Amino acid sequence: MKTNVMGVPALALALCLLLAACGGQGALPSDAPPEPPAKTSETAPPAEPRPASLEASYGEAEAPPPEREVPASGKEEIPAGPEELVKDAAPALERLEKTEWQIVSIDLESFGLTTKYDDERFMYIMGHTDTVPLDQLIVFDLWGDALTEGASEELRSRFLEAPDTVLAYLVLMGDQRVDYWEQPLAADVICMSIASADAAWHGGSEEFAATMASCRERYPSGRIAELLDVMEQEHAASMERNHGQSE
Repeated sequence: MKTNVMGVPALALALCLLLAACGGQGALPSDAPPEPPAKTSETAPPAEPRPASLEASYGEAEAPPPEREVPASGKEEIPAGPEELVKDAAPALERLEKTEWQIVSIDLESFGLTTKYDDERFMYIMGHTDTVPLDQLIVFDLWGDALTEGASEELRSRFLEAPDTVLAYLVLMGDQRVDYWEQPLAADVICMSIASADAAWHGGSEEFAATMASCRERYPSGRIAELLDVMEQEHAASMERNHGQSE
C-alpha cells in the first residue's frame, strides 16, 4: 500500500488555515501569545468581586447597580433605628444638619469607655466637648456625674445651632434609660440638661426661647413634641430654683 507523502503537508497546512480563520480558538493556553498590557496613567487596584446575591439580581446583561445618590447638602447618613423611631424622627430628619454620629446608644461599652479618671478617652471627651461628635457628648453627659457641666453647656449650644439634629438623635435613642434616679428615659435626661443649662447659666436666654418657639411650630405632635415638653418643664423649674422666677 502506497502512502501519499504530499498529502501530509497539505493536510497540516489546511488545519493551520482553518485555525487561523477561527481566530485561534483551538489554540492551547501555552501556545497563545501574551496580550499587551493595558495603557493606563497609573496603577489601579483590582476591582472587588460583586456579591453573588447581586450578580443574580442583575440578569444576564449584568448591568451595574445604580449609583447612590448623594444629597447636594452633603448631609451624612444617620445610624439606622427601629422603624417606629425613624418614623417619629422623620420630620426632624428632613431638616437634618450635617452630623458626625456613629452610635445611637447610651452604653459606655459601645464606645469602649469607662467612667474611671484614668480612662484617657473618657477624659479626652471632657476636655474637647466642643469638638467631639454628638453621640460621644451625650454619653459623657449621661455618665460623667460631676464632670458634665461643660458637656451640658455644649449640648445647649448645639441645640441652639442645630435643633433638628439634636432632636432627631434624641428620638432615635428610643426607650433607653439611665440606671440612676428613677431610671428616666435617657433622652429626657438630655433635654433636662439642655434646659437647665440655659436657665441656670444664661438666665433664660432669648435664643433658647426663640429656638423652642420655632421647634414648637415645626413639631406640634409626636415624640419630638414630648421632648420639647420635657425641656419646657425643666426650664421653668430651673428658673424657679436658680432665679426665683416662674415662667
